[in-house]
Amino acid sequence: MKIMKKLRAKGSSGETLVEIMVSGLLFLLLMAVMQGAISFCSSAQQKSGQLRKTNAEICNTLRRSENTPGTVNGSAEMAFRAVAADGTVGNQVFTIPVGLEERSVTADGKTAVFYSFAPGSTGGGGP
Repeated sequence: MKIMKKLRAKGSSGETLVEIMVSGLLFLLLMAVMQGAISFCSSAQQKSGQLRKTNAEICNTLRRSENTPGTVNGSAEMAFRAVAADGTVGNQVFTIPVGLEERSVTADGKTAVFYSFAPGSTGGGGP
């Protein structure tokens, strides 16, 4: 007990300058990491918003578009094959005839071509 009283009397409690500098450095390092994470998240959010906007534009244009002059308007067959549990593809089980159409959409200066089932196609995929 006498030793504790002597230490308190001398006033040796508290932090040293080195401890304060180390804690300040650790705080600055954590702030730098947080700033990088926040910057990354905000740039990812902006990119995601841009992609969603472009996707919505393409979907709206695709819904409004009509068959283009180069329309495939033909029929194709979707073939269904048996697949074993190990992933090997077996024989063809059955086919379904379907009508196809081609639609092209231009967004951001780029043209994308979509092939879809034609409405009222023989495969029953139309509305």
